[in-house]
Amino acid sequence: MNYSPTKILMLFFLGLIAAGAALLSLPAARTLESFSFINNLFTSVSAVCVTGLSVVDIGTYYTKFGQIVILLLMQLGGIGYMFVSTVITLLIGKMALKDRRIMQDMFDISSFAGLKKLLLKAIFFVLAIEFIGAIILTLFFLKDFSFLRASYYGVFHSVAAFCNAGFSLFPDSLSMFANAPVVLYVISALIILGGLGFFVIVDIYDTYKQKRLHLTTHTKTVLAVSAGVLAVSFVMFLFSWSAPDKGLFYFINNSFFQAVSSRTAGFYSLAIVDFNEFVETALIFIMSIGAAPGSTAGGIKVTTLALIFVFIRSVLRGDESYVLFKRRIPADIVKKAITIFIIFFALAALFSAALVLFESYLRPLDVIFETISAFATVGLSFGITEDLSLGGQIVAIIAMFVGRIGILTILMFMLSPSNKVKRIEYPEARILVG
Repeated sequence: MNYSPTKILMLFFLGLIAAGAALLSLPAARTLESFSFINNLFTSVSAVCVTGLSVVDIGTYYTKFGQIVILLLMQLGGIGYMFVSTVITLLIGKMALKDRRIMQDMFDISSFAGLKKLLLKAIFFVLAIEFIGAIILTLFFLKDFSFLRASYYGVFHSVAAFCNAGFSLFPDSLSMFANAPVVLYVISALIILGGLGFFVIVDIYDTYKQKRLHLTTHTKTVLAVSAGVLAVSFVMFLFSWSAPDKGLFYFINNSFFQAVSSRTAGFYSLAIVDFNEFVETALIFIMSIGAAPGSTAGGIKVTTLALIFVFIRSVLRGDESYVLFKRRIPADIVKKAITIFIIFFALAALFSAALVLFESYLRPLDVIFETISAFATVGLSFGITEDLSLGGQIVAIIAMFVGRIGILTILMFMLSPSNKVKRIEYPEARILVG
């Protein structure tokens, strides 16, 4: 029997999606007698793949039972990638050497003992962060709701934020809290922490606890690129809104929140449809970047973007080595980054073309935006998700699934490294480029 970790991961996500769709189709999960299975399947995929796109208003379409199902799907989809692969690996213990190398390469762990230790720390930090976020949000919601309802809203939105899922029980996402800095900054903090990834959070903790002088190069890269993308996004949003009757801090708070959320989570506090085409185009690239490897977010990942720039710099300088933070990066890692970058945008173009076939009435820019939002598991929409046809919903479902599983994981499954020794070495040839 083949215990390929990539197959196990895919089966786990497919099983979770199927179970979620079945539960959401139960009479106890919905407020209406009539239902559409494709709508429930779409919601299940979006929750498991921590996207946040929805063809229905989950706050009114689903009952408390249905909403709790969505909550569990978000949580399992958010942390399940690491948890399931690690547990299966440790329990089976009989993987082929090729599959062990794939698993270690996916998580950048030198031993399975280290992987188990990382897993336990990651679960502790996830639950602790979500718990703290839920408490703060609950205390704020107590002003307007009963203790039980405030607690329910606090837990749901804390999990949704940390998992970068973007689902909200309130109408129009978090627009009603545009004047509530506490909600905006708590949700932002949860999104950022979820987007940093388990590896980074644990590394920062270990560095502080062990009083090490330096963070790992991976952590430095994630923090630097994330901060840079956030800063650029913040400035863009700050100058994109105009309302003289609102104070400066109103725009600062909401610009920061939208800069954080638009890259990975999909919450919004101000109307997305009011953005001009420049902002919409910029958001397409920002959503494509995503967050860190091992995080709850999608996209090409910030480390991939960093390595693309390192590669370009090395080519322009005629340097055969790749250096980042005074550390030499192996060529095979740079090649993986380039591969991910190219295939991501190739698949994005393919999904966009497929969506155009079913939704030809939409503006091309809106189609690309919706596609990237689904493929990068962000969840922002210009209000067209609920109007997608059956074919359009299927395209979005496939895009969300592929985006969550990860391009590198699928490539490793299809094109895993071979143990065979090359017997033929061909002569070198040069061609003109550019």
